[in-house]
Amino acid sequence: MRLHLPVVDYLVIAFYLLLMLGVGFYFSRLMKTGRDFFIGGNRIPWWVAGLSQYMTMFSAWTFTGAASFAYQTGWYGILYFITGPVSYFIAFQLSARRWRRSRVVSPVEYVQTRFNRATHLFLSLLLIFSTAYWPAHHLASLAKITAPTLFPGSLFAVDILIIVTGLVILVYSFTGGLWAVCVTDVVQFLIFIAVCVVLIPVIFLSGDVGSITDFIRAVPPLKMTHMLHGNTRYDLWYLLGVTITSVYSSAVGVNAQRYYSVRDESSAQKVGWLVFILFLFNPLLFGIPPLVGKMLWPEVSLIEPFSLVAKADENIFIAVVMRYMPAGLVGIFLAAMMSASMSAMDSAWNAASSIVSIDVYKRFFNPKASEKQLLRVGRLATIGLCAFAIVMALIIIHSQYGIFTFSNIFFGLTGVPVTIPLLLGLLTRKISRWSAMSSIIAGIIVASVARFVLKYDLGPQYLLTAAVTVFFLFGSFPQGRLYRRNRLLSIAASAVIGLLLWFYFLAFNANPNLELSRLHPLQPGTLAPFFWITLTAALFAVLAAVFSRLYANDLSARNEQVIAFFTRLSTPVDVEKEVLSHAEKEVDMFQLISGIAMGLALLSLLLGLAPHDLEKTGIYYAVSGMLFAIAAVLYILKKVQK
Repeated sequence: MRLHLPVVDYLVIAFYLLLMLGVGFYFSRLMKTGRDFFIGGNRIPWWVAGLSQYMTMFSAWTFTGAASFAYQTGWYGILYFITGPVSYFIAFQLSARRWRRSRVVSPVEYVQTRFNRATHLFLSLLLIFSTAYWPAHHLASLAKITAPTLFPGSLFAVDILIIVTGLVILVYSFTGGLWAVCVTDVVQFLIFIAVCVVLIPVIFLSGDVGSITDFIRAVPPLKMTHMLHGNTRYDLWYLLGVTITSVYSSAVGVNAQRYYSVRDESSAQKVGWLVFILFLFNPLLFGIPPLVGKMLWPEVSLIEPFSLVAKADENIFIAVVMRYMPAGLVGIFLAAMMSASMSAMDSAWNAASSIVSIDVYKRFFNPKASEKQLLRVGRLATIGLCAFAIVMALIIIHSQYGIFTFSNIFFGLTGVPVTIPLLLGLLTRKISRWSAMSSIIAGIIVASVARFVLKYDLGPQYLLTAAVTVFFLFGSFPQGRLYRRNRLLSIAASAVIGLLLWFYFLAFNANPNLELSRLHPLQPGTLAPFFWITLTAALFAVLAAVFSRLYANDLSARNEQVIAFFTRLSTPVDVEKEVLSHAEKEVDMFQLISGIAMGLALLSLLLGLAPHDLEKTGIYYAVSGMLFAIAAVLYILKKVQK
């Protein structure tokens, strides 16, 4: 392979990968039970859990797909970044305390108690598939941005990077469990924050973009409608849809894991506040560099060495970094992007493996499984998830859609209908134990029809899917009461639901083939969209009718498990009894993390002392100074805690 960067950048990346492996082996000594592997024995410090959750919520995709999105859309892309802290604030305020008081080990463990056994299995399998996709998404993003940078012109660089990176993450996740995941996330945060925070002032001090006022004036005015890869529309409806649906996705699954891995509900709240504060800086850290790239290279073909790369705009962030960062720090930045992706992948694998081990294996195959058996199954599941991610990443990378659009489509089809009942089941008793299954089925069906038949843009698709899912949740008890009073009337009501949906599909769609004037019995092609909306409406009528009986049965049951579940949610965690009694002491992370920060600071300082471009020497010292400052703060906090 032909090398493109100075050798020192490759050495920095190799050092980083070895550091991640070292962390995994260091924490392998703590992995004695399944609880240690999946939730760190509820002993993860809140600030470690918070930084870990923050890192899991973005990846190299942020520097590829999202950066490309900001490059193409300008200020609209900044508005997209602003939706993140808004939705996350609502999410953690609603869910953080409840997740900790749920006392679970996996993100769907509570489903059998709150809903029922069938829903538990259904959701477990669905969430395993959904969670397994995102590491592949992150691997594809990482390979997309690093391959042409590290090995330009190579036909095999993407494949090699996907395999090597996936295996490195597998090794430290396999050995160190959630402790290794969280600590490597913090290390990755140190690298990321040091480089990205320094990058912004370096850009403006360079003189390329003038003052901040000059920069703001140079960026094209805000436009609220954009058409990107695959003719996908992004407009006000998309911003509204992604804000609403992100409230649900930010509060369940992998993200919920950090809330119930800490000591108590107060610590869970601190996790939320820390992540929210960090999210407020995302528009600046992730939005400004792509806009600067738009000023420097108005046409993608001008970006060297990415002019010949497919969807070269997805490499705009690294192009800006290569322009302003000196040798060695480019490698550190690539390591930061790798770290962001690794963080998202290792967290997803750990959460998904907990579902395989706790919610599938123990619940349905071996109820008497020991903690060591659960640990073994969890590790085997991690291996399988890694293999799936590598294969799926290759599919994504060769898709006709950009990474941003591909992932938005996948989230709309699966993420929206799955996350809504997971959160609402935690918040309210006013939905049936069968409503989660019916609402997810209905949501997936309507999302597929909205996308592929009605030809909806992402925003309207998200909103319609969310509306249908919520309708099936909160309509469950009214449907059940109607069924108990009059079965025939209940069946008639279900038929009306299907009929109203059919008229809605016909009246509100973006598919020109659904115009009645185009319907021609002798041309089968014109019948297809009408067939699909009719079939969907019929399925909804049948779905409502079948589940109405289950809702009615649920109304007459005592549901003592549900009562016990919500009683548990109202009961504070007894730290002495529930956490400290299972371990001699809580692991002190200040010394370990401050030592790693000091080591990274020394590395940056050494890079600054090496012979290279003297005009950029100050950048090394700025990064080094920031890391030294972080190490000092952690040392002081350790003293204060004692």
